[in-house]
Amino acid sequence: MTNRLGVAACVVTVFTVAGLAAPLRGGPANDTPAKEGVEAKAAFAKLKTLVGSWKSKTSDEHKEESKKEHEGGNPDDVSVTFKLTGAGSALVETQFPGMPHEMVSVYHLDGKELRMTHYCAAGNQPRVKLDREKSTPDELIFVFDGGTNLDPAKDMHIHGVRIKFEKNGGVSSAWDGYVDGKKAQTTTFNMTRKDASPSASPH
Repeated sequence: MTNRLGVAACVVTVFTVAGLAAPLRGGPANDTPAKEGVEAKAAFAKLKTLVGSWKSKTSDEHKEESKKEHEGGNPDDVSVTFKLTGAGSALVETQFPGMPHEMVSVYHLDGKELRMTHYCAAGNQPRVKLDREKSTPDELIFVFDGGTNLDPAKDMHIHGVRIKFEKNGGVSSAWDGYVDGKKAQTTTFNMTRKDASPSASPH
């Protein structure tokens, strides 16, 4: 699949140049971490701490859908769950579990990259990957990396995700929706735990 944003090419170029320049400076030639940003393995380990059940307040985009499903309950309250699969090699996030518009996202490592595929209620499957340079240990930024059943130049799709770990133990995830090749809306899940934090094992 063609990466229309060219983000992957830029990242690879930066790390390749850094790797070639290191021997001339007498530094390590391989696997030199960036001065800023996060490693994919560290980011994935952070995501694994989300395992369990969460309640969420969402932004306006999903309020009408939630009202139909909850009937009498708080229309702003929705569930989000995280679980490990594949002997801990993948993290499965489920939004709106048990509802007609239930959606699943699967995070996994791919060498030095951290990738996610989102199985959207829109019927497409956008992929994003961690922007290691722009991310921090407490805010993981995922950028568009292609997908299936979509034309990013015109179709509605998720184009980027930002996951922020708050100091109070809460977590927010902001999902950017694009239409006609430009940002149309952002849906934010402001999550707090339903359960005690379980172990993220197996690793």
